[in-house]
Amino acid sequence: MTQLNVNLADVNEKDAEGGGGQIIPRDRYLLNIVEGEVKRNSKNTGDLFEYKAEVVEGDFAGVKIFGNINVTHQTVTAQKIGQAQLAALAEATGIGKANLTDTDQLLFQPFYADLDVETYKGRDGSDKERMTVKKFIHAGNANEPPPSKAAANDNVKATTTTTTQATTTQATKPAPAAGGGGRQMPWQRTA
Repeated sequence: MTQLNVNLADVNEKDAEGGGGQIIPRDRYLLNIVEGEVKRNSKNTGDLFEYKAEVVEGDFAGVKIFGNINVTHQTVTAQKIGQAQLAALAEATGIGKANLTDTDQLLFQPFYADLDVETYKGRDGSDKERMTVKKFIHAGNANEPPPSKAAANDNVKATTTTTTQATTTQATKPAPAAGGGGRQMPWQRTA
């Protein structure tokens, strides 16, 4: 027999599940990055920032979120998307995209992000789920509600109702916006 020289008293059994980690509801969360490094991607086509973030408040505090962001890539589109994500993360942390020079600057800097659930194929071919960052949120926009969880196009034709209005005077038009010079925005105009 081989002697184990480890103390397992403080080990969390949930860490043994592997895969994508704990699944939590899609929503906006306050996170911070607890680990991160830039390394070569598995296909050797570019470099990526591989990070582990953690929810820092609320009912799901401590839940880990794993992510990758392309820093360089031989495909221009992949590199452009990755660098835009990195810039958004820098802005969300308050560091600013012009000031980010080292990924260590991102460690333990709180930021808001909209999280989503992604389905992927595991190594055994089975469907698995993991949490992913859908969007990094700049602190100035953190109080705006996250996007609706409803499908953008549910392929159901919207029903329309037509009403007839008799317009006899100009009194039905809304007043011009304060300081707007009397110009109405398109959504303020009446037919």
